[in-house]
Amino acid sequence: MSPYQRLIWHFFKIDLNNKDDRNAYYLVYEIFWASILGSAATFAAAFAIRLGANNVEVGLLTSIPALMAVLVSIPAGQFLERQARRTPWVWGSLLLHRTGFLVAAIAPWIQIPGISPGLLVVLIISINSATAHFFNVGWIPLLADVVSEERRAAVFTGRNIVYNATLSLCGFLFGQWLQAIAFPINYQSMFLIGWVASMISMVALFKMEVSETPSARAVEAPVGSLFRQLGEQFRTLRAAFSTSPEFMRITRNTLLHGIGIWLASPLYVLFYVRQLDAPDAWLGLNATVASLGTIVGYTFWRSLMNHWGEQPTLKRTIVLAGVFPALVGLMPSLTPILLLSALNGLVVPGINLSHFNTLLRAMPAESRPSYTAVYMTIMNVGAFISPLIGVAIADVIGLGPALVFSGVLSIIGSASFILWPVVKE
Repeated sequence: MSPYQRLIWHFFKIDLNNKDDRNAYYLVYEIFWASILGSAATFAAAFAIRLGANNVEVGLLTSIPALMAVLVSIPAGQFLERQARRTPWVWGSLLLHRTGFLVAAIAPWIQIPGISPGLLVVLIISINSATAHFFNVGWIPLLADVVSEERRAAVFTGRNIVYNATLSLCGFLFGQWLQAIAFPINYQSMFLIGWVASMISMVALFKMEVSETPSARAVEAPVGSLFRQLGEQFRTLRAAFSTSPEFMRITRNTLLHGIGIWLASPLYVLFYVRQLDAPDAWLGLNATVASLGTIVGYTFWRSLMNHWGEQPTLKRTIVLAGVFPALVGLMPSLTPILLLSALNGLVVPGINLSHFNTLLRAMPAESRPSYTAVYMTIMNVGAFISPLIGVAIADVIGLGPALVFSGVLSIIGSASFILWPVVKE
């Protein structure tokens, strides 16, 4: 055992000679580097606003990626299920997605008649999200292949703690950087730093050993018309609901919960920047505070979920998700929003841990790519329509009242997890 391996064992009890331990280590190690780009990406909407994007265009930054997911998810799931080896396709799509941020960084230098630099940033990031959705369809089943069920809570908690710790640090540092350096070089250099870090993450992912679940349909995909493909997608959706009532329930409940959250999603940065005049440094500080709250939350909820169980945890936390946008919309200044962000960060891990484990349990192991694709497609239909409605509502009643309305709607929808439990403990 090398000195480095002895150090890892001493502090984390991870044996790098053991395949499962090694994969767990790489999953946690890579998320550190990936989260640097993730932190830079949180400033994308502010970048677009400062380049001239209007409210509707900022809404598209949330809405178009959801449309891309609707178009990509089910075909991607069917494609991946036909592959004997899915991992190269999953890694390749992730590489393309991360490189897209480099293209967005040069948008201020590109002159296209009728398209402002802000709208160009929105279009580049939005269209490039298709590669992210292809990746996500393969990533969720791949995690199930890499991490055993008894280890998932520990590995996911470790990943999320590292991710949010890095977000908290980078969010603050990037905010200070954006405030100190001239525009647009400040944003462009930030995206470049994030991309370089994400390439280190890719190296770690390539080192993992994946024992993929054998595909029941590892054959060449038939070439057919668009109508035939749409028909196959509909049959996939109908079969998923008819064969798994638990999957149908979690899909319905999550959709009802998410509508209010998606309505609010493009309104936060508009509310902060346009109504409360938030500088870049405050945006970074807010991201830091939220991430620190999330770190504490993952440590807290992992222990409490073991005591309560997944379903009671999900029921008790998910209705709280709508409280955050409702309260933010009532705030007259930036300072109290920092406290709300920290409290919301404490709650979100309880939702994520219990919901993700419940979702995996509701999907048959041998068909996870297709079930994941169906789930993502339905969620992203809502995520495509809702932000545009949210912006339209805000144009009529104002950004603050629109956030309050969105929060109340999410609280009502989230009650579905109490009324119609997904699975019994």
